[in-house]
Amino acid sequence: MKVTMTVSPTQAIEEFSKLSPGNASDANAFFEKFGAGNSPIGRDSPYERLAYYEFLLNALITHDLPKYQTVHKGTPFYIMAWLAFDLKNYEKALYYIDAAISEDVRNSRTDWLELPASNFLTLQNTDVQVARRTIEIIRKTLSAELVRFNTISGLNPIDVDTFITRFVTPLLTDAPKRTIVSALYVFLLEHSERQKELQMRSIEGGSIAPFILHLFSGALIFESILKNLFPTKNNGTPTQTLGEVFHTAAFQAVYPAGIATSANSVADILAGITDNSLLTAFTTSAKVRNTTGHNLIWDDTFASPNQYQLLFEQEVNSILYIISYSY
Repeated sequence: MKVTMTVSPTQAIEEFSKLSPGNASDANAFFEKFGAGNSPIGRDSPYERLAYYEFLLNALITHDLPKYQTVHKGTPFYIMAWLAFDLKNYEKALYYIDAAISEDVRNSRTDWLELPASNFLTLQNTDVQVARRTIEIIRKTLSAELVRFNTISGLNPIDVDTFITRFVTPLLTDAPKRTIVSALYVFLLEHSERQKELQMRSIEGGSIAPFILHLFSGALIFESILKNLFPTKNNGTPTQTLGEVFHTAAFQAVYPAGIATSANSVADILAGITDNSLLTAFTTSAKVRNTTGHNLIWDDTFASPNQYQLLFEQEVNSILYIISYSY
């Protein structure tokens, strides 16, 4: 379809003014009429389409903010998430899909888990999703990590559907916890982009900040999942740090002792990776969390992309071990 680059909001605002705020069907029809859509076949002007949607929504906000807040916006948010995926702007993509789910929850209190936005995160019903090709990318990326983990964990295998049933679906019903699912998908998807950047950079090296920030996000997901499972110390007060989580009786009843939480450098963290055990995975993620969370300036330890890959895989292992043991 042709994407209009310069759009007058006059007609859209006129029809928006006539919308009944409580009628989700009318709102869907409005955004289908004035939206830019997306191509189910392949990438087609995603930047222009997303910019148009953001322009349209901002025009509606400026015209009538209270009505904008009330009108159902699940359709544009869903399409905007899909477009952001096409742009590989994964954080924005998951932000918009979460916004679409929130709209569905607000407007459809009973069946929102069966609607397209929630199915986007549960990776279900791809045959009827307009964003099918994007969902299949996420599913393929997740499946590859599960297969790799299954070969080294020695635990009962986890496939994508088991992962969704045990981990994703329970978290979707709580908006703050839903962020964990979105963040994990972003972490997995961004890995291939960071890996390509490492391979393309100068032989003189350069900034490792993008890779440190990516690894830090994985460690933060690891910490967030544990704090969700073990929210209080033995005395009933909230757990504030990973060390406090590791010292709770509830954690120690399930997981081994001896998890180190600090290192002097990224090189030290790498040196401590000697196997694919749960202890090594937890220690690696804890060290990444507490080491990279305080400084972006480190010696360039990523002369080989394999070193970055090793840290990434250990962080994924730590998350999947938690799901295996506690979900």
